[in-house]
Amino acid sequence: MLIRIAPDMFVDERFECVTVKEVCEEIFRTTRFKTKYPWRVHYKNKILPSRLLRGKDDDYDLNLKTIEQLLEAGKTSVKTGKAFGLSRVDTRIAAYATTYDLEISSTDNSLIDFLSQEFDKENRSPLAILNFWIEKGLVPWNEDLLKIVEDWEENGEPVQPAKDKAAFIKLTGAKYAGP
Repeated sequence: MLIRIAPDMFVDERFECVTVKEVCEEIFRTTRFKTKYPWRVHYKNKILPSRLLRGKDDDYDLNLKTIEQLLEAGKTSVKTGKAFGLSRVDTRIAAYATTYDLEISSTDNSLIDFLSQEFDKENRSPLAILNFWIEKGLVPWNEDLLKIVEDWEENGEPVQPAKDKAAFIKLTGAKYAGP
């Protein structure tokens, strides 16, 4: 959702964003992403995994095993009462987030609930991140960016939190037209 607004988000440290190899692979190899985001190929050279997040140390391995055991034990979401349905990639994202004390920005409710419930990790919505960038002056607010945000609705992106919508309106003076 955000790469079209800030193509350098994963290569410029000022944006404070990183991604991991597994997410990059998912973006460029799965049918869901190919269909929903055909424009993603224009950013292939910008969607790069962090060199610091390799998942090859003892702490990562321990956290990954702990998360896998929680899931295998049938841990359930307090919110839904259902078992967490994390994919292999989601499980690894959870291990990275817990190992390296990272915040996440996801629209996957199962991953969000799991990390919140089991590890007290907060999720930052894409709109909260955009607000942060606008506030820091990393992205200039203009009509082109407004059109991209409006596309979020057309692409079926999840509804953004009300508090983030209010912050967006206050920062930009524009009506929030996304989901």
